[in-house]
Amino acid sequence: MRRYRYRTSVLVGPWREAPGRAAADAVRSGQARIDAGGGSLTWLVPGKIEAVDGEGEAERRS
Repeated sequence: MRRYRYRTSVLVGPWREAPGRAAADAVRSGQARIDAGGGSLTWLVPGKIEAVDGEGEAERRS
């Protein structure tokens, strides 16, 4: 099972079951915002959505 969290230079969010939930955590914490026009995630500080598979190996995506 793949898990997701946001990671910035300031904060790291909790692991979630969906990337959208990790993005919502980033928005709630003030690390990112959702653009009204396209609904895309815009980081207010350098950040990524990080994914980990069931084996515990992490990969990063923007």
